Amino acid sequence: MIADREERAPFVSPPPVWLVLAVALPALLGAICGVVWLLGAAAGFPRGADGRTLTLPEAAAIASHADVARLLRSGVDPNAPSRVRAGLVGNRERMMTPLEAATASIRTGPLQLLVEAGATIDDDNYPVLWCSAMARHNQDMIRLLESRHSRPSPIDCAAVRTLW
Repeated sequence: MIADREERAPFVSPPPVWLVLAVALPALLGAICGVVWLLGAAAGFPRGADGRTLTLPEAAAIASHADVARLLRSGVDPNAPSRVRAGLVGNRERMMTPLEAATASIRTGPLQLLVEAGATIDDDNYPVLWCSAMARHNQDMIRLLESRHSRPSPIDCAAVRTLW
């Protein structure tokens, strides 16, 4: 009888199903997402998700100093309008100059880089930039604009095209 007691292992109940799922499910979902992401990256999807296809206005809109500097070093014209993807400045894709994109998204960080690289603030773009900065209450942009260009006669912002 004593020998029978020693041979039997104590009964251990398996963990509850909810505990197993709580531990295994996040790891399984993470692995699945990783595989899907790797397959998508190998297929080139999503196109434009890396800095190599970022336009100068997009870099200015997200205040990416490194991308602005890289694109300027590669010879991109700081005055040329280019594509800005939907969601960065507005709900739809649009064409903007880097100064317009930075102003519309209230990003004053890369403005000095753009101006030093030759981005011009002139009689044509000053009203658009100034009215956009006023609408967004962007005092840094207003100060920069006023330091780079003498303010012409009073600007009627209702008659100026908007950036968004």
